[in-house]
Amino acid sequence: MAVAGTHHTDPGSGPSDDAPTGDRGGPPEHGHAPPDRRRVLVLVAPIAVAVLVVVAGAIGYRMGSANEPAAAPADGTTPNTLKAQTVDVGFAADMYDHHEQAVQMSLMVMDKTTNPGVRAHAVQIAAGQRRESGMFSQFLLDRGIMFSDPRRTVMGWMGEPTPADQMPGLASADELVALNAAEGEDADRLFLDLMIRHHDGGIHMAEFAAANAETQSMRELAARIELAQKREVNDLAQLRAELDP
Repeated sequence: MAVAGTHHTDPGSGPSDDAPTGDRGGPPEHGHAPPDRRRVLVLVAPIAVAVLVVVAGAIGYRMGSANEPAAAPADGTTPNTLKAQTVDVGFAADMYDHHEQAVQMSLMVMDKTTNPGVRAHAVQIAAGQRRESGMFSQFLLDRGIMFSDPRRTVMGWMGEPTPADQMPGLASADELVALNAAEGEDADRLFLDLMIRHHDGGIHMAEFAAANAETQSMRELAARIELAQKREVNDLAQLRAELDP
């Protein structure tokens, strides 16, 4: 089941990145890189981040393979339709989609922000959540789930059936357009506001899965996600406060 409208990247058991410095060609007292070198640095940084995100996803896939073996659905249904809504499968599918939007927003802002803290968090979120997505994807693939309908009802596994595009914390299409168009501190503020809300929604799902998932590996992964995102919310809120003294 490819989670949420994108190709699955993977699950398993485990949880869940920067800027160059200036340099020599200019006057020694300034220490700035000459124009040609600056252009190289601007090009290399996004490429390095893209490679990091891809590698993180691949690592997640491999970690996902180390998960507990798949069990046949108790109701005898075929797993590739997501009819067997166990907590583990439902959480893996829904959190995969949730994570992919966080990666999308992080990639949007990291190349436009001039705030070192915002950029560092964006890189960390993109790499960390893509790694976890890889683990979720592998978890689902191991259970024969190849595709998940992006229009499906989500969160039924936790007793809160919700349309997929209304998952807690998800940014709307208009908000994503606004983030993509924003520049400077306006982009930083919007990214931080959206990501704090996004993490709060993810924490809500992770708390339930940490307490109720069938497998120990998924409970542990959910607990790690819950803890990591709570810490990130605190860090992002501090950054946000600094932008509005």
